Amino acid sequence: MLNVLITGAASGIGDAVKEYFINNNHQVYAIDVSKINESDNLNTYQCDITNQTELLKIKSELENKQIKLDAIINIAGIHMMTSLVENDHVKMKRLIDINLCGTMLINNTFHSLLKAEGRIIIVSSEVAGLDPMPFNGLYNVSKTALDSYAQALRQELNLINQKVITIKPGAIATPLCYSSVDATNELAKTTKLYQKQAKHFSNIMLKFMGRPIKPEKIAKIIFFATTKKRPKLVYKKHHNLGLILLNVLPKRLQCKIIKLLLNRK
Repeated sequence: MLNVLITGAASGIGDAVKEYFINNNHQVYAIDVSKINESDNLNTYQCDITNQTELLKIKSELENKQIKLDAIINIAGIHMMTSLVENDHVKMKRLIDINLCGTMLINNTFHSLLKAEGRIIIVSSEVAGLDPMPFNGLYNVSKTALDSYAQALRQELNLINQKVITIKPGAIATPLCYSSVDATNELAKTTKLYQKQAKHFSNIMLKFMGRPIKPEKIAKIIFFATTKKRPKLVYKKHHNLGLILLNVLPKRLQCKIIKLLLNRK
């Protein structure tokens, strides 16, 4: 039986991963800002991953129970569609705090409980490392930074025989995925600079998103990444060909294409 710590375990990918491990008779320690009911093989903690005081309380409880972790699985994250020059500073900082700093804080807090050859899993995004699309820039920045952090952590922990594995999913049928479309529609109502462009971008998003896959497919990948003897260091699933092709174009041409699409009447 493995002991795994999972963040963002109340819904979406996190919920699917939690259930996958439980169904395979492993012990899950689940953290989420929303409440999760406990069950067999499941201990839950309602906590914001940016709250160091609360995380230390959880760590202390695990230490008192002499729990050693086989894996720390970082899934918690939020999404925001915004104009970079109009965004609310508090909301902007909150997104970076959760998507990047929260993950770093989780790993710093619980690493001492990780077994000698334990693993850290970090769920990033297909947009990490790609040139950003309009209005998705803040999310893209956070996931690209998270991807860079994962590689830096991988280099360090590799020196002591611990693996860091990055999961980079495309569109997944989760509340976060569908909320991005609603957020773009809301942006079209609130922006003073980009009302027309935001409306057009909402339609483009639906096309780029394609048909989201079920989170259980990502859960299976994360399970294998945690349990296989020789896992890949980076797993990619359901990436959008349109985003990939756009990214290989010169930046000037990218800007021209996006401008033509979003400025049309």
